[in-house]
Amino acid sequence: MPHSFEVNDITCMAYVCEIVSVAEGRADLVSSAPERTVYNEAAIGVKCSFAGKPGIYFPVMWVTTEWSLLRGLLNGYPKRLADAVHMTKLHPLNPGLKKLGVGTVLSGYCVKGPEQELRVSVSLERQGAASDLISFGATYGMRNFPSTDTSQSSVREAVEIMKSNSTNSDVWLGRGSLETSLDVGEPRPLSGAVYRSGFTILGSRVLKP
Repeated sequence: MPHSFEVNDITCMAYVCEIVSVAEGRADLVSSAPERTVYNEAAIGVKCSFAGKPGIYFPVMWVTTEWSLLRGLLNGYPKRLADAVHMTKLHPLNPGLKKLGVGTVLSGYCVKGPEQELRVSVSLERQGAASDLISFGATYGMRNFPSTDTSQSSVREAVEIMKSNSTNSDVWLGRGSLETSLDVGEPRPLSGAVYRSGFTILGSRVLKP
């Protein structure tokens, strides 16, 4: 955890998701070049604060495309390239599968090399609302670009990733489980959720002590 952020307790968040992303003014890419708009992501975040302002910092985040990796690093996310990120896919017309509802189990996992770095699953118990989701506050990051020559300037700055237009829908709540190969001790899941989320990233601003 970077020294800039204060950890108040050991509450964390872990997720696996599919992301559909378009740049401003380039919504046409979803049809003309869909491979440039869709990627999978897995991450672990730690509840923290900066100068008393609550938020979440992601010490590790895996993605499946290089363009997402580079964009994330520029904004302050510590992204790594995964070999694969998989998750449950349901289809309402598949006669062998039940519709999404109470008792449905959904899972996702990230693979890097020979290991599953992260696996999460949720057994659905009830429908919920956006207000049932835990709010961590701001999203923090570190822009870290060390110099490779004396002629260069290194960059190491704590930032807040600026977001707008945040909304959540299709919320289901249930029992969560978590497995990871990272050296973080024995996790104790408190809750699980499955939902859709949307937001706009405006960039990141440097935090002043």
